[in-house]
Amino acid sequence: MAGMNATDSAKAGTEAETKTAPRPHDPFAPSTGAVRVFAGIGLLLLAVTFVGTLAIVLHQAFGGDGASGPMTELAMWSLGLSGLVGLWALCLPRDAVDHGVRCGAVVVQYALAVAGPLLASVDLS
Repeated sequence: MAGMNATDSAKAGTEAETKTAPRPHDPFAPSTGAVRVFAGIGLLLLAVTFVGTLAIVLHQAFGGDGASGPMTELAMWSLGLSGLVGLWALCLPRDAVDHGVRCGAVVVQYALAVAGPLLASVDLS
């Protein structure tokens, strides 16, 4: 250290000060992984609601007047969009969308998945 002058020691001090200690883990911080898990569960819910929607549509088609309800096509679109929104929330990288947007997408995914059987069950005749 005999060859160190005042400038070198000042640089060494600022380098030590710029290195910060790691932040403690916040258990209440928003987690992208948790939202992705909920999006994956939503895709499983989508499969269940799709089978339920098919059961409702087939029951309406073979029972009563022989036609399914008027909202069947809308119900199928709702289920399809639920799958797309769920895959979007599950697969996009962390830096691509904000945490709040991803959470909102999962809420929309669940709402569309539940709306499918509800729309299919509408029978006005």
